[in-house]
Amino acid sequence: MRSKLFPMTRLIVSLIGLILIALFAARTSIASQPPSPADDQQYVGTWVGSYSSESGGAGTLTYVLSKDAKGQWQGTVIYTNQDGEQKIELKAIQIAGGKFNAKIDSPDGKAEVTIIGEFQGTRFEGTYSVSEKGSTEIAEKGTWKTTKSPATKTGQ
Repeated sequence: MRSKLFPMTRLIVSLIGLILIALFAARTSIASQPPSPADDQQYVGTWVGSYSSESGGAGTLTYVLSKDAKGQWQGTVIYTNQDGEQKIELKAIQIAGGKFNAKIDSPDGKAEVTIIGEFQGTRFEGTYSVSEKGSTEIAEKGTWKTTKSPATKTGQ
């Protein structure tokens, strides 16, 4: 009797081991896949809102985000300040896991603005900091909040 149980036990243990290996491999494969381009489509579009600085300034703000044919992020920020409406290309755009990082140069080219944000469904909000070019000292800080424009929710 004992001689019949040993091969059967070995077979069961081997099958359980194979099942565990297959489950681990499937989980690892799914977890290691990069986000698909379809996942990025939720960030594409026009985001409209406002900003306010710690020093009391405020204005309107619009981000227009897209991806080019090579899959690289492109974008523009349009905002109002004491000089009227400004339209500037975003640079060094990074979007991953719902987090956003980008930079812009001030209209006069003397300062650089670092923009950090987070997407939360139809909301997109974050902070900004302004530094003189070549300096790490922050001259101004503030927050901003936007929502996705209804015309772009469906990918239009």
